[in-house]
Amino acid sequence: MNFDTAERLTAAPILWFIAITFTATFGIEVWLIQNKISFGDVAIQSSPALWLLAIMWIPGLTALLVSLFMEKTGIRGLKNALSLRIGSLGPYFLTLFIAPAVYAAMYGLSWAFGLTEPDLSMAALTAAIGSDEPVTRETVFQVMLPLSIFLGPFINFVFGLGEELGWRGFLLPRLMPLGKIPAYLVLGILWGLWHAPLIWAGFNYPGHPVAGIAMMCVLSTAFGLFINEMTLHYRSSLLAAFIHGAVNAQGYGIWAWLFPGTAPLLGGGTGIIAAAIWLATGILTICILSRFRSKNT
Repeated sequence: MNFDTAERLTAAPILWFIAITFTATFGIEVWLIQNKISFGDVAIQSSPALWLLAIMWIPGLTALLVSLFMEKTGIRGLKNALSLRIGSLGPYFLTLFIAPAVYAAMYGLSWAFGLTEPDLSMAALTAAIGSDEPVTRETVFQVMLPLSIFLGPFINFVFGLGEELGWRGFLLPRLMPLGKIPAYLVLGILWGLWHAPLIWAGFNYPGHPVAGIAMMCVLSTAFGLFINEMTLHYRSSLLAAFIHGAVNAQGYGIWAWLFPGTAPLLGGGTGIIAAAIWLATGILTICILSRFRSKNT
């Protein structure tokens, strides 16, 4: 599958992918919500978290089905059809540092603008895990943060792959005939809307069901600028999965506990500030990668 250009848009596989992915995801999530599974705080509750990890594989499984049975790629053709290649190791190592740096900037700016305050006593985290002993700052910064940076991406890669086989491996290259900007916008909005039932149920934006869905579309589009560019340049959905895993390791890592009570629509890793940081990161990535391409031509 050519990431950059294609002769024409083939609508049927795209529409089938969207229909199956959304129907399966929404069906499972609505069933979970009706059965009183709470998604307000999945970082500590194991059952909702496990359901979310399983749901993350719906886009990837759908991409496999559509590629095999509709596009007739065959097992051997899946490597090209879904861009299953590792590529250069450099961007993987770079991602280990980009993800925490981006989150540090998000929460640092949120603090500077008065949208949050640090909980240096770690009282919120201690209460959440139900520990009799307080979680210390030393534990957070010397153990938890390094683990989230260097181990978290590899653990989360397994589940990020489930999404990225679908969004970046399957859908992105098939939308590219629309042009880069329209493809990015369509993918970002679809990716954001895919989260709608959980956000309605309180995930990420508790108390803001409608505005939260809109903000997720903005955030997905802004983050998509960075991850799409990296995927296109290195032609690898595996890299996209690793980036996704590294970002999730930070997003559901120490930052929300270090800065509890952050206004979700405005600050932290989910609000306007996060979207602006990802937009700036994406634009910088475009500039740097375009220079690399110009030097190699």
